[in-house]
Amino acid sequence: MKNHILKMELCHSKLVLVLIVTFSLTHLAQAQDEVIYKNSKQIQQDYLNDGAPKYQFAAWAYSFIGDYQKALKVYDKSGGIEPTYSDQNVLASYKARSATDYVIEQSRKERIIIINEAHHQPVHRVFTGSLLDGLYKNGYRYLGLETLAEDSLLNIRKWPLVNDGYYSREPQYGNMIRKALEIGFTLFCYEALNDPEGREIGEAKNIKKILDKDNKAKILIHCGFGHLLEDYNAEPLRMAGALKKLCGINPYSIDQVDWTERSSLEYESRYYQFTQTGYPAVFIDSAGNPYNLRKDSSLVDLKIAHPRTQYISKRPSWLLRGNTWKLYNLDGIKLNFKFPCIVSAYAVKEEGNADSVPIDQIEVSDLSEKSLILPPGDYLIRISDYNGTVQKSTITIK
Repeated sequence: MKNHILKMELCHSKLVLVLIVTFSLTHLAQAQDEVIYKNSKQIQQDYLNDGAPKYQFAAWAYSFIGDYQKALKVYDKSGGIEPTYSDQNVLASYKARSATDYVIEQSRKERIIIINEAHHQPVHRVFTGSLLDGLYKNGYRYLGLETLAEDSLLNIRKWPLVNDGYYSREPQYGNMIRKALEIGFTLFCYEALNDPEGREIGEAKNIKKILDKDNKAKILIHCGFGHLLEDYNAEPLRMAGALKKLCGINPYSIDQVDWTERSSLEYESRYYQFTQTGYPAVFIDSAGNPYNLRKDSSLVDLKIAHPRTQYISKRPSWLLRGNTWKLYNLDGIKLNFKFPCIVSAYAVKEEGNADSVPIDQIEVSDLSEKSLILPPGDYLIRISDYNGTVQKSTITIK
C-alpha cells in the first residue's frame, strides 16, 4: 500500500514540475507590460478566446481582481484529473495540529524555511503572512520572494508598487509584503531568469548571497509550486535541492499546494478529503512525526492541509484573518458608473496611489454583490467602470 501511495505522490509532484518547466518566462515578461488589472471581459479576450487558451495567466488575472472561484476553475483546466478517490484514510493514525503553531515550533531549530504557493490561490499568501510574527520572534530576519524586481525599493518605501514584481501585484501578496516590512523583515529578490546555469540554480545562488553576507542569517523563502523540492539528485534540479547542495544546509520545506482545495473533487489531491479540520493543519503521528510519505524528506518535510473555503459576502472568509479585518459593504458609496466595475482600496498612508498594490480589489456587477475586506484604517476607494471611467471616494474602517 505504501509503495502505491508513494507512486501517486511522485506522479503528482511530476505533474507540478511539468507545469513549471513548461511555464513561459517570456510570456510572463510580456504580461508585465500589459494592462495591470484586467476586468473579466479583458481576461476572456486576452487569455481564453484564442485557439491556445492561457489558463494559468487567466487564473492569475482573476485572482488579481478578487475572483477566487473563477481563478480555481480556469487554472484546473491547465492540468489533469486526479485518480479516483481511495476509501482508505491514510491519516487515520495521525492527529491534526494547528499548522501555524507547529511551523513556529519547528522553526526554532532551522536556518532556512521554504514554503510554497499556488500562484492563483491567495490563501497561501495569507497563511505565510500568519507565520511572520512567530518567525521573527524566532530570529528570522530575511524574506526572499519570487519575481521581485532587483531594483525594488520595498525596504525603503515599506509598501509594494505594481511594478515591484508580477505575483506581488495580487492584493494578498502585497499584504504579506506589508506585514513583513512592518515587523522588520528585510525583503530580497532571489529570482534568476538569466543565470547561465538555469533558473533554479541561479535562485539558489542568490539566496546563498544572503548567507555569505550574514553567516547567522535565518531566512524564509516564499516560492511557487515545485521550487521547494529538495532532492538534489533529481533532474531537473530544483531550487531547494540546489540550495542544499551549495550551502550544506538542509532547508525545512513546507508544501501548501498539494492539500488545498481545487475547483471540484476530480482535480483534488487523492487524500485531501481526509484532511478537513476547519483550520490549516498538519498531521502528526504518535511518535511526534508529521505525515510524510518520504521518510528521507527528499521531496518535502511537511505538508499543510488547508480547509475548504467558506464564503461571506461572496468573499473567502480566510480574508478576515480571524476577524481582525472587516467587511465593508459598497452600497453606501453614491457614485454613477456602468457595471461591471473594478473596485480598489488604497491605503491613504501609502499616498492613496494607484501605482501601489491595492489592499483589496474586487470586480462587481452591482454594489450589493460583494464586500471589500480591509484592516482598520483610512482608504481611497477607486472605482473603474466598464468604459474606463474612474471615480473615487474615501472611507474609514474602524
